[in-house]
Amino acid sequence: MNETASNLEFEFADSVDPKPMSSRRILHAADIHLDSPLKKLDQYESAPAQRIRRASRRALENMTRLAIDQRVDLVVIAGDLYDGDWTDQNTGLAFVAEAAKLVSAGIPLLVIRGNHDAANMMTSSLPLPKNPDGSEIFLRTDKAETRYLEDISVAVHGQSFRTRAEKSNLAARYPNPVSGMFNLGLLHTGLEGTSSHAHYAPCTPVELTDRGYDYWALGHIHLRGDYQIEGGPPIVFSGNLQGRHIGEQGAKGCVIIDVDSKNQCRYEFYPLDVLRWQECKIDVSPMSHRDEVIDAYQQWLVQQMEDCEGRLLVTRVRLVGESALHLSLHQNAELIRAELQAISVATGGDQVWLEDVKVRTAMPHQRKIHVDLEGPLESLAHVLESLRAEPDLAELLENELSGLNKKLPKELRGDDDQAAFPFSDSQWADELIESAAADVLGRLQDDKAKLEPTGVQK
Repeated sequence: MNETASNLEFEFADSVDPKPMSSRRILHAADIHLDSPLKKLDQYESAPAQRIRRASRRALENMTRLAIDQRVDLVVIAGDLYDGDWTDQNTGLAFVAEAAKLVSAGIPLLVIRGNHDAANMMTSSLPLPKNPDGSEIFLRTDKAETRYLEDISVAVHGQSFRTRAEKSNLAARYPNPVSGMFNLGLLHTGLEGTSSHAHYAPCTPVELTDRGYDYWALGHIHLRGDYQIEGGPPIVFSGNLQGRHIGEQGAKGCVIIDVDSKNQCRYEFYPLDVLRWQECKIDVSPMSHRDEVIDAYQQWLVQQMEDCEGRLLVTRVRLVGESALHLSLHQNAELIRAELQAISVATGGDQVWLEDVKVRTAMPHQRKIHVDLEGPLESLAHVLESLRAEPDLAELLENELSGLNKKLPKELRGDDDQAAFPFSDSQWADELIESAAADVLGRLQDDKAKLEPTGVQK
């Protein structure tokens, strides 16, 4: 991937050199998920909810400004412009406004539908502006087509999803390349072997390379990456414009492709996000006091704020490692959260929001082996070992918590990583047991210590 261009203020026009007539510029974006709902946001009293909810719109506005300022010749969006059918017409109006700005600037816009905004999912619609040549913005759903942009000698080949669960290899039916033109394939796909994403419109880098195109503009995988085969064209996921949760960390944006007179191209990443999600992972193994955790977070936070260049920074702290602090960290989880939140405010003001703190530590190995417990502590130790060895622990927890899960609000149910009880995640089940064990063991040990006569040593 080419070096990242820093452009938070989006003031590009003054720095752009005149473009030779033989060169062309194409902006490739994907997975905008306009007005995507942000799960569990309302449960956080201090969350900057409006800033986060509007983030996808502001990122789209940044994309439009970038396209105009960089004088691109074409904008392509590789699926999932929307996150499903609208509940608010303003979602559609927000896109219409940005599309109109591009058309008014003489920049054509071509969009395909993906699994989240497939034709059968979208019942809401608004009149869209036409491209400068009078063509439609969205590509067809019934078959692959080629759009010819003869004034810039570019041919765009693509097809929109008709249904969400598109399991066929759409790319296999894409048209042949057009001789003498720059051929761009526009595709929403899981691309076999690239990730754990659902493999919609599956295909392989080899198959895409064999189509003979000059560049593949892909969508669906939110992590930016190039799957180019040696000697073949770039096969690029631009990633999404704006991270929506802690699972989508780091800079997000689009790429701009520069095409020369020989139809050879290079591309560069431009960040467009207005807020950035980052996880701070702290290994507490060498630490002996909670203050060391606070100091480690503050040092990390200062560096992250510099890297964010004025964006809102949403952080999550994850404490890991085997440590003598294990019980103390679990027992004082809320206090630690408050201390870390205080550091966030003191260091970053309204530029930083601490989203969550996860305590995922364990007892030191040698202390696990040497168990010298009596009565309820010994019984607890046996129960915990039994649970840790239980191969169907997640299923066991689901049975125990099913009643409570049914009473939760809809947005907290489900099986994704944002659900309150992600029963399909075995790691979550293991972590839940360890957290509960630390809390119960700490409470029992405290009660036992209170009963010991003063001065008695064991």
